[in-house]
Amino acid sequence: MMQMKSWIKVLSVGALSATLVACTNSNTAPPAPQQQATAALSEATDVNVVTKNTSRVLGTNAEEISISTSNIIWPATTAGTKPNVVIVAPQDNWQIQLVSVDLIHHPSDGPLLVTNPSSISETVMNELKRLNPKGAQDGTQVIAVGMDVAAIKQLSEAKFSVKEIKGDNPDQIATQIDDYYASVSGALPESVIVSTSEQIEFAAPAGNWIAHMPEPLLYVTKGQIPAETNQALTKRNGKANIYLLGPESAISKNVENDLGKYGKVTRIAGDDPYTNAIAFAKFKDPNTGFGWGITQPGHGLLLTNKDQLKNSIPAVAFSHRGKHAPMLLSDTDAAPKPLLTYLKELKPLFQKEPTDGPYNHLYIVGGNDSISNDQQGNLDHLIEIESASGEGHGGHGGHSGASTEMPPNQQVPMNHGNMDHGSTMDQSQH
Repeated sequence: MMQMKSWIKVLSVGALSATLVACTNSNTAPPAPQQQATAALSEATDVNVVTKNTSRVLGTNAEEISISTSNIIWPATTAGTKPNVVIVAPQDNWQIQLVSVDLIHHPSDGPLLVTNPSSISETVMNELKRLNPKGAQDGTQVIAVGMDVAAIKQLSEAKFSVKEIKGDNPDQIATQIDDYYASVSGALPESVIVSTSEQIEFAAPAGNWIAHMPEPLLYVTKGQIPAETNQALTKRNGKANIYLLGPESAISKNVENDLGKYGKVTRIAGDDPYTNAIAFAKFKDPNTGFGWGITQPGHGLLLTNKDQLKNSIPAVAFSHRGKHAPMLLSDTDAAPKPLLTYLKELKPLFQKEPTDGPYNHLYIVGGNDSISNDQQGNLDHLIEIESASGEGHGGHGGHSGASTEMPPNQQVPMNHGNMDHGSTMDQSQH
């Protein structure tokens, strides 16, 4: 068994290495650094890279996670997906990274890569060359957010067309990103997420939504609305739809009340990080179309360790392409009870044939030290499609006389709305 597991691991890592170095354009990067980086992140821990219902996004730090995410979502082959624009942000600043993922959405349609703020690493530079971004309408290939002058110079010398977004602090950078998107789309989105800049475990789930839809994240502290956030909200002329993410232990009732002068405030919260993420995954505003509203099976989900979120932010791009996955949180060795309860609610059940679906898929961020192999296997089993009759795959549901009436949790298909995956960002396209 150990030999077979090792073979599977080597095969998976080899396939990932091949993906990392595959490139057909004139900017082809030398293979050695990419292969070495892949080997380093995979050898750090012995992991089940994939199971039938789960896939790991390998990496031991934020930079490695960003490259793994980029490779999985943007193969950049001749007929595959090439990004228009790649976002680059500091690996040591989660607040800047989190607001930057708003730029992952169209029209950028590209990954967030993170690296040293003053020096683009060789591995990240090679990934940029592999991606060879097509460029925005104005020719921009790389948006550098909160990066130092030396890093900007390095990108320019590598012949990338670079746009800078900078500010004195993450609050200001958040407003700069808000303004930039308004200039691209022609209007400020009325819906805005506001969350804490002090506690990543409550703010992080916002990243998946803003990478999925063109709405910004603005920051507050527990007891104060920064001047920059006030300025951004004031531009909405009292008509903002403000979705406040986090409990009162992270964002006070006074801040919630003060936000009310800018528009309608809706708090989405759980008492702890696990239930907070689940509350956000379940939430849907029928009036604006804001929110995932995931209460039924048939979805992708992104799972990360609550205590390793500073490494995980680049992986929110799995909410933009592929299975459009919201973020859920767990611990290393075992899933907390609220997560297990939620996944049971999303349990896929088939009536006649398992081939009819629906199916769930779990993207797991990190290695065995982030989410253990045991937990991965247990969750793989939990989200496996089963017969509504309770007879397992052997009974094949309707073949054993099971009712053809749909169970309550599958009567209505998930309503994604009319999501706009084109170049426009009209808020009517939710």
